[in-house]
Amino acid sequence: MIGPIFCLDLGNSRLKCGVMLNGELQQELFFSATGLLDEVRGALEQFRPVAAILSSVVDHPRELETLLAAHTAFTRLHHTTPLPIGLAYEKPETLGVDRIALAAGAWRQFPGRHSLIIGAGSAITYNFLHKSGQFMGGGISPGIDMRFKALHAFTDKLPLVEPSTQYAFVGYNTRQSILSGVQEGAVAEVEGMITAYARRYRNFNVLLTGGNLVFFASRLKNKIFASPYLMYKGLNSIAELNVLDKS
Repeated sequence: MIGPIFCLDLGNSRLKCGVMLNGELQQELFFSATGLLDEVRGALEQFRPVAAILSSVVDHPRELETLLAAHTAFTRLHHTTPLPIGLAYEKPETLGVDRIALAAGAWRQFPGRHSLIIGAGSAITYNFLHKSGQFMGGGISPGIDMRFKALHAFTDKLPLVEPSTQYAFVGYNTRQSILSGVQEGAVAEVEGMITAYARRYRNFNVLLTGGNLVFFASRLKNKIFASPYLMYKGLNSIAELNVLDKS
């Protein structure tokens, strides 16, 4: 046991952190953009982690890395970071670190198995991990919120509609039509992508994670593993690898 590990995930929608111990989530913390440094400093004082790892797909204060490095064995996740998986990607430097972390989490959960990891967040990402442990790539498409915003932004008359589980499949007005088209369309896309991967690979696991996990999990017909904390598990496995390497 190496003590608590801070797994920070700074994404487009939320700034959050998983406090991990022995590979299990102990607590999830959420930070504000304006108070990020002070809130992280307070969390460090409260939990006293021995290590921290940062996955960031947004611009964040450079002082954050200095703060984490001063209090923990700190790892900033890059494509060059020592990983438990390989990156068979044309240009690894262009690969989102969130996708790397998800693949590492899938490998921790299902080592030696093909895995398709679907991240249902601001974007919907499809990430295929080969049974050899190589991240092969996948696909990226707009997430549900982005689809609603795009319909409003790129048309003159369509309103901005908020996601809702209360809608008719056959929309009887504009709002209902948008709800059905966006949400049922996204579900059909994910189902179709899983089917397309099934035509190419056998015996692979489908792991679903991200902010819209509950919406998709309740509607997908394919067998999936709902993994709400897969990002933290992946970051934790990478942090453990780097802490052990440095010790």
